[in-house]
Amino acid sequence: MSARTGSETETDATPDRGVRQNPYFFELSGEHPSLPMAEAIWCCHAECGPCPVLGHGPGYIILSMPDEAVRPVGERIALTHRIGEHLLSCDPSEAVRAAADIELPEGTFAVRVRRQGTNFLDVDCNRLAAEIGHVLARERKVDLFEPEVEVRVVLSDRAHLFINRYEVDRSGFEARKVAERPFFSPISLHPRYARALVNLTGVKRGQRLLDPFCGTGGILIEAASIGVKAVGSDISPEMVEGCQANMRHFGLEWDEMTEADVGTIDDIFDDIAAVATDPPYGRSASTRKEPIDELYLRALPAISRVLRPGGGAGVVLPRPCPQRHDGLDLRESFEQRVHRSLTRHYCLFTRR
Repeated sequence: MSARTGSETETDATPDRGVRQNPYFFELSGEHPSLPMAEAIWCCHAECGPCPVLGHGPGYIILSMPDEAVRPVGERIALTHRIGEHLLSCDPSEAVRAAADIELPEGTFAVRVRRQGTNFLDVDCNRLAAEIGHVLARERKVDLFEPEVEVRVVLSDRAHLFINRYEVDRSGFEARKVAERPFFSPISLHPRYARALVNLTGVKRGQRLLDPFCGTGGILIEAASIGVKAVGSDISPEMVEGCQANMRHFGLEWDEMTEADVGTIDDIFDDIAAVATDPPYGRSASTRKEPIDELYLRALPAISRVLRPGGGAGVVLPRPCPQRHDGLDLRESFEQRVHRSLTRHYCLFTRR
């Protein structure tokens, strides 16, 4: 699998031809212009191997994947609202006529229409939903409150119709926010982005993921929540203890955790399939007075050494990502402006 920077992320690997794959529509969150799309691709890759991109545009991506992958992908993804069986894409003016050819599963149904941004402002969403619903009704009942089949229409670059198969529950991320932890640091990543960072490494369930700057444990909490084996270290014993306290607070276990300088991680840990980390940015963060540039220069080679070949690393930096560092190749990068003085750069590497 290869990917391009930002919103041009694509796969070029061929899926297993022995497994039947169908088109699935991912209704993405609008929290970032390109991170949600990349996360969807790498979640699919982690759960079932390469999933070809069939189409993408504002607020959505369509991926080819096996039916049985929908639930495991939905359980781990952070920056997506819904995953559904893609039915068709057309101009909104043709949607009602096109819907006449749709064969729905048995059961009551409802049609929901949502506009993406300012697309097709001339379309009345409620009216379109009613007209499509009338065409689909035939001999089945409409249930607007608890339908057995939910047909959704997203008005983006076109009208995209899909049957909702998985509603992503994002409430857990709010419950694990920094302020909800017994031990916290205000500069930590929001749980949604910590989970996305884990997913962007391509780590599989049951594999070991290391955070060598584990801090208060935000990244390891998200890794352990999806069945990834959490491995952590930090130069501060207080942070290691705080990380363990936070994981216990959420009923999570870790595989291995210890006090360590980042330069020694390859002497301590083995069988590391992925690294996800948000190193200190300086200022209030503890670096034991080491200049931040020197810390980063030591960290990347150490991450390269500890990763097994082919492993993925996600590193968040307050500056542009380096193109190469020892055995690491940069495959993707994303910018996220936090405030005037901080822009986070999500750097995704692959270990050669």
